[in-house]
Amino acid sequence: VIEYSKDFRFYVTTRLRNPHYLPEVSVKVCLLNFMITPLGLQDQLLGIVAAKEKPELEEKKNVLIIESAQNKKQLKEIEDKILEVLSSSQGNILEDEVAIQVLSSSKVLSE
Repeated sequence: VIEYSKDFRFYVTTRLRNPHYLPEVSVKVCLLNFMITPLGLQDQLLGIVAAKEKPELEEKKNVLIIESAQNKKQLKEIEDKILEVLSSSQGNILEDEVAIQVLSSSKVLSE
């Protein structure tokens, strides 16, 4: 266990217009976009207040964000596998056992 002060703050700035962070990182930090509109700032502040008053909802939101990212990654892998099987298939696709198996497994995962 690493000891740290609860008062510790770490600030990072970037010149990137739309930086992309992993979902695991974005749920653990507070991102502030200085190019934000007043309505967007209101949404961010409302999220901060909701996190302070109902931490269980904030935790649930963070879990959902991570699950969503994992589902998108899994969907991309399935799509890539299907495209690979379809592009490498020779002859009638309905007679290709590997293609049928991949499509069947993707159907099960989608349900």
